[in-house]
Amino acid sequence: MFIKPGEKVGQRDHETMADFTTRIEKAAVFRSLENLMTFPFVQAPAERGELQLHGAYFGVAEGSLSVLDQATKEFRSVRGQVGE
Repeated sequence: MFIKPGEKVGQRDHETMADFTTRIEKAAVFRSLENLMTFPFVQAPAERGELQLHGAYFGVAEGSLSVLDQATKEFRSVRGQVGE
């Protein structure tokens, strides 16, 4: 589902340019969180429960906000959850 480091990324068959762009943008969020955990000053407090990392994706064109569920590795819309 997500793009691996060094992987060449291309548009999939029948994937629109908008969907392709969204897919690689979300993959960048996921990869950034993984990268942060390679730093000892982030990893140690995260493992002790003193620091929590969260990933979010804001779709500017649609005005949508999604947060990354790290257990399922899927982005979930926060529609109706913010400022109810």
